Amino acid sequence: MHDDPSSTARNVLVVDDDPSVLEIMGEVLRGEGCSPLLTSHPMEALALAETNDCSLAFLDIQLPSMSGLELMGRLKARNPHLDVVIMTGYGTIDNAVQAIQMGVADFIRKPFSIEDVFMCLRRHRERQAFRDRIRQAEQRYADLVQHAPMLIFSLRKDFSLSFINRACQTVLGLDPSEVLDRKGWLLERVVEEDRDRLVDHVAAVFDGLSDAGFLECRLRHREGHVLHCLIKTFVPASPARRDRLKQLEGIAVDITDRVLLEKALVQREKLKTLGAVAAEVAHEIRNPLVAIGGFARRLLNRYPEASEASIILDECRRLERILDRIRNYLSPVDISVGQHSVEEILRRCKELMGLELERKGMRCRLEVEPGLEPLPVDANALLQVFINLVRNAVQAMQKGDELMVRAYHSAQHVIIRFQNPCRKPVVTHPDALFLPFDEGGQTIGLPLSYRLIRSMGGVLNFSWEEPCAVFTICLPRFHEREVEPQNFPSMSAESSQLP
Repeated sequence: MHDDPSSTARNVLVVDDDPSVLEIMGEVLRGEGCSPLLTSHPMEALALAETNDCSLAFLDIQLPSMSGLELMGRLKARNPHLDVVIMTGYGTIDNAVQAIQMGVADFIRKPFSIEDVFMCLRRHRERQAFRDRIRQAEQRYADLVQHAPMLIFSLRKDFSLSFINRACQTVLGLDPSEVLDRKGWLLERVVEEDRDRLVDHVAAVFDGLSDAGFLECRLRHREGHVLHCLIKTFVPASPARRDRLKQLEGIAVDITDRVLLEKALVQREKLKTLGAVAAEVAHEIRNPLVAIGGFARRLLNRYPEASEASIILDECRRLERILDRIRNYLSPVDISVGQHSVEEILRRCKELMGLELERKGMRCRLEVEPGLEPLPVDANALLQVFINLVRNAVQAMQKGDELMVRAYHSAQHVIIRFQNPCRKPVVTHPDALFLPFDEGGQTIGLPLSYRLIRSMGGVLNFSWEEPCAVFTICLPRFHEREVEPQNFPSMSAESSQLP
């Protein structure tokens, strides 16, 4: 034999009532580098198997007080992976069938040769190597599934989960044991506006009306903030018929950072368009406006009683103020970046605004995820943004309402959410909140906040989560280079070329 003896178990149990068989088997096994455990009595064999780790046993089918098949059953009950070789001199078909049903690994017919034993050992090593490969493959699969940076789950028709990996803890803040086998759990996690789409999609797949595919929807973290996820469902390979389908397999990838980046890019393009349009509008309006104002002033000087001339002059001044507001909004912003704690800035904001909130009978609840690292921001500018957002929330809230401020991080960003009850009509065009053209100056704080956040490399968004208005600030956790002052376009012909 030239096989590597290290690949087989050191301990091999041999049970036979013939001393000569035990002696021969002992010599052969020791020659193969094994440690034979020799006995002629079944009860002693059970005791040896209890105290020694064995993966192979040679059993005579005829033993005193207990048959070899009965002994095999008791041994395999203790060690299901034990390979058993039955040694028999007059086996019957019934015995062979029973042995196969019980999981016998091999047979040796007496009288046997040494080559027969070698052959059994070789086949045992092959089975052991095959089991090791299966065990390694299963372990690799389990490690990949459990440590993948995405949710991997099995979904039933009632939206309960029969399986979910450990990413549930990192993505949603929930331990897998908290969510398994809870009816309707997945729907509870989905933001209400997206639930119908998920229900229709899953029902169509289960009913065979649609193939499994991708679906983008929002899930709510245990702490309450919203995650944008891309969900992929697919039918397991096992069911041959769709009516036997009991569950879907699926993955959910957190794409919050990608969505935030896309929104930042969209808003950047909107701002470029705003700059180009504003420069052209200001240039085209200012020249005739100056002429109209001059003629109106002359008319008013010549005819002081002419109210129409006074109205024209007042409207010219109002348009001048609007153009000045555009110019100031698009002027450069100087940002002094340093490493600052978002939590400290938020607590400073709460301290400054606390008296105003208390006077109006309102509350502010602040929740900051532990371990938020300092960010490369301008502390004073960020404090001004927070104050503007709190004041904006106060205008929409009523006595007894609570402003919820939550700060947490994703892979690439720190997100700060300002969520307040809002009983006013929902904003039809959210982007208009960040434009500086509203008369009366009531919303100038939001455009200023938008500019400041963008100057620090972040983005400010508005969303409506009935019955609450939500302003979300997204700031990058890392900068590849130092943030430079943002050069917004001036009121010149070259302003259409933005940096």
